[in-house]
Amino acid sequence: MIQKMSQASNKDYRISKLVWILPFFPFSLWCIDSYLDMDIKWFFLINQWAMKFTDIFWTSLSLLGNGWSLFALALPLLIFAPRTLFSALISGLFAGICSPIAKAFFDTPRPAAILNQSAIHIVDQPLLHSAMPSGHTMTAFAIATAIFFAAPRQRRPQLMWLFILAAATGLSRIATGSHWPSDVFIGATLGMICGLLGAYTSTLIKVSFFELNQWPSKIILLSSVLCMYFLTSNALDFQMNQPVQYGLAFIIFLTWLMVAKKSLFNRHV
Repeated sequence: MIQKMSQASNKDYRISKLVWILPFFPFSLWCIDSYLDMDIKWFFLINQWAMKFTDIFWTSLSLLGNGWSLFALALPLLIFAPRTLFSALISGLFAGICSPIAKAFFDTPRPAAILNQSAIHIVDQPLLHSAMPSGHTMTAFAIATAIFFAAPRQRRPQLMWLFILAAATGLSRIATGSHWPSDVFIGATLGMICGLLGAYTSTLIKVSFFELNQWPSKIILLSSVLCMYFLTSNALDFQMNQPVQYGLAFIIFLTWLMVAKKSLFNRHV
């Protein structure tokens, strides 16, 4: 499927103007949450319900909002669907710029800074500051939206699961005691905007820019060495994530092997 995505014509990548209303949906949830003043109640309901599942389940989902983890997961697209990868990277750049600015603007406390910490489920050390928006949720929705809309239009229905994973990432931030539901709603809103910007930007770039032998792809491969280092030497977000990180590092290694194989094949053709 991914290989077919990379072979589609440029007209198949068009983005309808109507899709720009998508961020309105999570934003409307934030409006309802704020109007009804339900943030604390919803936080407790989700945080306590999430205890039915293991901590490693939620912390692994949180990795889907970490930039290094998503870089590793998306790296194989460099071979099979390079336009999609570049769209994701551009949206990730937008999210990386937007997140700290938004956090500084809102400057809100996290649940552990307001609620009795013994009454909520917190994984690892409690986080206290810079709550809104949830950066992990923003990144997850930015990448999901970018990949979805950078894919050929006929293939997009098959990628709806990306938004389910992004929503699960947002849910994990509440489950681990890191964010309020309102943080997740705003994170999803801003993430979708960043994702749409990334997908739209990718449509303005010439197809030759995405080729494996061009300098942008070489920079990405070089960056993957740094990503490999962080995944294998540091615990991202939670200490228990280290084994999962080794699996992500293995994906990078497999991608290197596929790139080497493809390069050798092209030389002999």
